[in-house]
Amino acid sequence: MVTTMIMQRMSVAMEYGVILKWLKKEGDKVKKGDLVVEIFGEKNEFELEAPGDGVILKILCDVNDEIPISEPIAFIGKEGEKIPDVRPRKLNAATSTSPSTTSVAPSTKTAVTQTAPPSTETRLPGGKIKASPRAKKKAKELGVDLSVVVGTGPEGRIVEKDVISAKAATPQIDLSDDRKVSKVETMTPLRRTIARRMTQSALNPHITMITEIDMTEAITLRKELNLRVEKAHGIRVSFNDIIVKAVADTLELFPKFNATLAGNDLHVFDDVNIGVAMATDDGLIVVTIREANKKSITDIAIETKEKGKRAKKNKLTSEEMTGSTFTVSNLGPFKVDLFIPVINPPETAILALGQIKKKPVVVDDKIVVRSMMMASCAVDHRILDGAPAGQFLAALKETLENPYMMKM
Repeated sequence: MVTTMIMQRMSVAMEYGVILKWLKKEGDKVKKGDLVVEIFGEKNEFELEAPGDGVILKILCDVNDEIPISEPIAFIGKEGEKIPDVRPRKLNAATSTSPSTTSVAPSTKTAVTQTAPPSTETRLPGGKIKASPRAKKKAKELGVDLSVVVGTGPEGRIVEKDVISAKAATPQIDLSDDRKVSKVETMTPLRRTIARRMTQSALNPHITMITEIDMTEAITLRKELNLRVEKAHGIRVSFNDIIVKAVADTLELFPKFNATLAGNDLHVFDDVNIGVAMATDDGLIVVTIREANKKSITDIAIETKEKGKRAKKNKLTSEEMTGSTFTVSNLGPFKVDLFIPVINPPETAILALGQIKKKPVVVDDKIVVRSMMMASCAVDHRILDGAPAGQFLAALKETLENPYMMKM
């Protein structure tokens, strides 16, 4: 009996996997549990095991193919067995056989497109796409692939406006002029994941609130904490560790910022899981600090440092990179003063932080030098309006300017 090996879901947020490397080839004998293929999914690498004993009868996917969850990727069975006439659906079918680096003649005309990933709610069991008849008709007219359209209708159903929005959000870049292109580099799986999710985020309306926070007292707190933390644990508490704790405590007062929109329903989470954005050589990843509101600043510092080291070595598990309910992105270490962040889907909001700088400010009608930091909070305008966004930032500002009020 032929056994079908499928693309497995390794995390809740994972929608597709990228084939990185086949560890076995057609004709190789395998036993159940043998490692067969390396996969990249949701910003992390992992290996899939053989689901049964036998011979690799047929490999259905090439390296770099993007395969949706539950699609077949290989067949295993007895030598000579007849295999089903089935082929997987590939999200990057047009470019799946492209090498990572290809020379291009200057006269080549290339159209570059970007599309959003499908919502997990857009699919029925078995992978069938939920779309209205008008949406299907419009997709055919406009040449839009429904498999990469995000549905905003009831229960994630794709409606006509979703197709129109997807078409409008797909830029066409004409390279037929006399500009010389030396080479084309296919994006890495991590960058492709980032590109898809950021495009998905951009389709939703954002509003951003900005404030300035006096971090003078937080600096004093950090110095006091490090006197004992460095000696006891061999690490130093960062400003970001203090900020993550302050955000977690503030989210308890603003539950709608700790939520996600599913169709027409807002799912508010009990757990406050803070995603900490970290830069790697290949791109930005988000590491999850679970139940951060129940942890001390020291606990957060220890966990963040340990996960940060493993992130650089690509040793994080899928669980450690998923499940965040709110993200904090701090570019202060890179001397950035202020930036407008993009929400990390499917979250409701994100906080962006700049560097801490000494500057003259007015306190009690006197000009004094204080350590100030710019902060911006982007929220999903479908869920939250300007007033609650402003209230959230004001509460966070109050906490960081009076950090000894935090639950240590």
